Amino acid sequence: MLNLKKEIGNKGKPLTPRPFTLYNAGLYDFSTLKQLPREDWRFFALQLFECKDEPHTIGGLKLDGKRRGGSVLVYDHHDNPDAKIDEEAILSIHRRIGDKISRQFYIIAPRHTFAFQQDYLTFDGVRYYALRIPYSFINELHRREFSALQQPQDETAVNDLIDAEGFDFIQPPTVKYKTGLKKRPGQLRKEAYIKLESFESKARVRGGLESRGMDAFSMLLLDLDYNGEVFQLHTHLYAKDIAAADWHAWFPAENIGEKIMAVFMDIYGNEATQIITRDEFKLPAQEE
Repeated sequence: MLNLKKEIGNKGKPLTPRPFTLYNAGLYDFSTLKQLPREDWRFFALQLFECKDEPHTIGGLKLDGKRRGGSVLVYDHHDNPDAKIDEEAILSIHRRIGDKISRQFYIIAPRHTFAFQQDYLTFDGVRYYALRIPYSFINELHRREFSALQQPQDETAVNDLIDAEGFDFIQPPTVKYKTGLKKRPGQLRKEAYIKLESFESKARVRGGLESRGMDAFSMLLLDLDYNGEVFQLHTHLYAKDIAAADWHAWFPAENIGEKIMAVFMDIYGNEATQIITRDEFKLPAQEE
């Protein structure tokens, strides 16, 4: 959609991309989700994200397992079928157990349950990761007995797995970057920049987990005045252009609001989202 052109056959002058919103209508029948017994749901969720089944309690909060040294909470939709997990809910958990846990905490829930878009929220140095389960996975539970997911043995089998199992779970890339404000070569005015320092993407290839670096980076999408709810695309920058600028993504500083959302995308379509505040670019506070 970012590369559409005016004439049929995608020919002629390029069309200017504009913000758009994706809505799913008539797709989610969550009554079937409620029919899944709690223990089956819990087992499925822990297996999907390769968590250890280790029930434990911290600060009076019952938790379900461990993942990479952090505690795991499997959201109980049976008791709270219509509740949403928003930033206030995460903050409430943090106030309760934040000083008693490690630097990471994981919450597993159906994708629609989370009311924020970030992959994780951070409070006092603790990261609370949102592990979202796509509805296609949940729907599959009601058609066959669940077992641990089998990874494709060959890259040519990936599409078969998509058709067979609704395989749309993603593994976000790992990104490190710097931000700032300076003059780029040949320019008179200072501009804002995001400098990509490292990028790691993981994919299943021939049955094994393969890690790739900067060559797997595809593009950067930016909402320069993120309102905390809806991502509005203001600009996009392709990997080849960012690489040619010594891995700098440049954009006008005057367009930056209180915070921006940056979406780093790999060649497989997986995304890592980051919220970057205005002061991280060393910009003065906006006037009221």
